[in-house]
Amino acid sequence: MRVRGGIKLHEAELLPDAACRVTVAFGADSVWLGCVRRGTQTIQLPDLGRISVKAGEWFIGRVDEMLVIAGKEADVELMSFSMCPHVMGALVDLCETETAEKLHCFACVNQHKPTMLHGKANKRLQWLTEQIAIENVACLKGRMELEARSLEWISELFSQPSLAEKDKAAFGCSTHDAEALRQVASYLEEHLDDTHSLADLSRRFYINEFKLKRNFKAMYGITVFGYLRELRFQRAEELLKEGELSVIEIANEVGYSNPSHFARGFRERFRLSPKAFQNMNQTDAGKAGDTK
Repeated sequence: MRVRGGIKLHEAELLPDAACRVTVAFGADSVWLGCVRRGTQTIQLPDLGRISVKAGEWFIGRVDEMLVIAGKEADVELMSFSMCPHVMGALVDLCETETAEKLHCFACVNQHKPTMLHGKANKRLQWLTEQIAIENVACLKGRMELEARSLEWISELFSQPSLAEKDKAAFGCSTHDAEALRQVASYLEEHLDDTHSLADLSRRFYINEFKLKRNFKAMYGITVFGYLRELRFQRAEELLKEGELSVIEIANEVGYSNPSHFARGFRERFRLSPKAFQNMNQTDAGKAGDTK
């Protein structure tokens, strides 16, 4: 059921007579927020393995599909909301810094791997979970109450203590590792023209190479070198618009020793060669000057 633009409410109940394994498809780029009202929901996700969410626990997931595993005589009831990453991003932008950092990967449009968080719901969130029911929308008052409580539920979820803890980052990343990841991001921004490797970065910032690779993508929604590539082309765009350097000089400035590689990557991103992009912006600047 549609709660408001971009947010839908779902309710589900599993009452199998025998043990079962059911694949549930959510569709691409879906973010799911929910709470288990009764029983235990056990799911199997690619790369994440088997996860059990019990009654009174919340979950946040970014998955295309999952395998639901129910035991014999299982009795499971859950309530959830679905939304697109853009709506999730608008909500995450309103969160406190610590919470926003943990939820960033759920809102990133470049995130495609299955991702999930879950934890114990406080009493207020559990109470709101019980109050929200699709059948209460037969009249205007019921419909308005459902929308209000749904939005309050989402707000309460993002205020859960486990999401706001300052000494932990998403996916079990320690405070030290989270700070190291932020330092890596800043270092890359300040050293675009250097040659980088995961091994060098892990040694420089005292973080395990595997954790650097895994948790950087979890925090920023993109790989280390994908992030560096984005920074380089953003800077190249600025320099080309300024028009003071040649294309070869700009390629060297942003860390490309081979101008052909730079031109190929730039064309893939902007649909124009660097020189054509530079000429177009110089022409536009000239026209703007003529109109003054």
